[in-house]
Amino acid sequence: MNEMIKMEDAFSESDVKMYSRGDTITGTVVQVNETEILVDIGYKSEGILPVGELSPFRDGGKVEEGEEIEVLVTYIDEERGTVYASEKQAEYEKRIDLLDAAHREGAVVEGEVVSEVKNAGYHVNLDGIRAFLPGSHLGADLPSAIAELKGKRVAFKILELSRRDKNLVVSHKAYLKEEAKRKRMDLFASLEKDQEIEGTICSVVDFGLFVDIGGFEGLVHRSEIAWKDLPVPPSTYKVGDKVTVKVIGFDKEKGKVSLSIKRVRPDPWDGIAERYPVGAQASGPVVSVTDFGAFVELEQDIEGLVHVSELSWGYPENPKEIVRVGDEVNIVVLNCDEDAHRISLSLRRTQRDPWEDIAAKYPQGQHVSGEVTKITDFGAFVKLESGVEGLVHVSELDWGHVAHPRDVLKAGAPVEVKVLNTDSKERRISLSIRALKTDPWREFVEQFALDEIIEGEISEIKDFGAFLKITPDVDGLIHVSEISDERIATPGDILSVGDKVQAKIIGINEEKHQVRLSMRSLFGPPEVPIDREDRPVRKPRQKKRDRDRVDRTFLDNGGHESLSMRDLLGKADLDDQ
Repeated sequence: MNEMIKMEDAFSESDVKMYSRGDTITGTVVQVNETEILVDIGYKSEGILPVGELSPFRDGGKVEEGEEIEVLVTYIDEERGTVYASEKQAEYEKRIDLLDAAHREGAVVEGEVVSEVKNAGYHVNLDGIRAFLPGSHLGADLPSAIAELKGKRVAFKILELSRRDKNLVVSHKAYLKEEAKRKRMDLFASLEKDQEIEGTICSVVDFGLFVDIGGFEGLVHRSEIAWKDLPVPPSTYKVGDKVTVKVIGFDKEKGKVSLSIKRVRPDPWDGIAERYPVGAQASGPVVSVTDFGAFVELEQDIEGLVHVSELSWGYPENPKEIVRVGDEVNIVVLNCDEDAHRISLSLRRTQRDPWEDIAAKYPQGQHVSGEVTKITDFGAFVKLESGVEGLVHVSELDWGHVAHPRDVLKAGAPVEVKVLNTDSKERRISLSIRALKTDPWREFVEQFALDEIIEGEISEIKDFGAFLKITPDVDGLIHVSEISDERIATPGDILSVGDKVQAKIIGINEEKHQVRLSMRSLFGPPEVPIDREDRPVRKPRQKKRDRDRVDRTFLDNGGHESLSMRDLLGKADLDDQ
């Protein structure tokens, strides 16, 4: 019993410290050899620190006797009274504590990319603690090639941390996202309306420009790029360009900022009517050419329209015949609407009007040369000089019948014409081609007379009759009622184009240049069609009243001076229907 008391007193007096596995303690190095280090930790025996358990961060991996060192108890041999320790694990626990605190607080940590995990991600060294960086969390600002990443120090956010499984996952992408959010909050806190900021264009889209104004992208809509209307941003704006923008609106909740480039300078349309009054002359480059005219730039973002009718004194079908983009032109202001942002200009009014002395230059009866510029259903336009065109009506193309002007003329062809009439006020000149030729009607009247029997070829067949070519330039009409003694429905029942027939002249209208012919008195009755029962098929006769009406119209043309024989007889037949 006395011995037991003495042992308890002995242990009490030695004041030996007691430790448990996992404790971190500070001791003093008392001995160093090749395999282990003895550390005085205040225990009944020195702690044993294997050389392999030294901290990897120790300079040169060396330790000196008498040095204070922090270690973690890894194992206690109770029978031998021996404690094993590790500086490496003590360092790990100290650093993992810091990382755990950073994880809980959402703080940013830094580490170095050391290697690649194929098809998965990368290993990262967080100051002695290995972590995993998934490839999807690399972030857009870093290269994916390990050769470029290795050794690079990067900021991360900790996604997962498990001490038990020693699992640590980090993300640079999450760091970027949070950093952008922080910058956005700082930016919105400093933003003011109408504030001017220098930014960098980070993307160009059809509807505008996205500009980085300090870690956040604001939009310059295409309508805010310039004071003129732009369908898309001009090609002069490129990614990376520095631009000065004005803040015109922002929404902190939605995270949107609206910017303007044009409002950095005053609206050029203010006071435009004073700078460009009606009648003022100016000059500028042609910036675009459309089907309806050309736009001329008067100053930055100020463009006026020269309508196609104001490009020249001529009659261009396409404005590109007169001007091209880049041409420097002189213009006259026709109208300036400041509210509507529109300016009408004229190019031709800076030039001499060729119609001013047109009557003296092209008097009636003068023979002139020109070029066919356009062919229409009613005639052909002939260019006499720049800005001056005259019309050859279809009736003035030839003495004979012309179905369409394109049958005798082609655009671009040179032509000789005679001036019939000049009207400078209405800007019209009437021309004639047939007036330069001998009048075939005169030749006909001198050669033929009433009741004369002639022979010719059927040139055209209408519902109301057939035309017989008497001379190369004069046709006569055989009305359907004058083809046969028997009633026929149409001239095609008896005649065909190209048939050579004889006919008698029964009417000549010198004023209208019309000839009426008849075949009835020269031929017997035509064969009558027989139906299946051998009974004659009789077609209804034309009423004498209707034939008389056609005759009277032909002979009595006082009220229809503009109608030809074809028109009159065709109209009579239409009236019958």
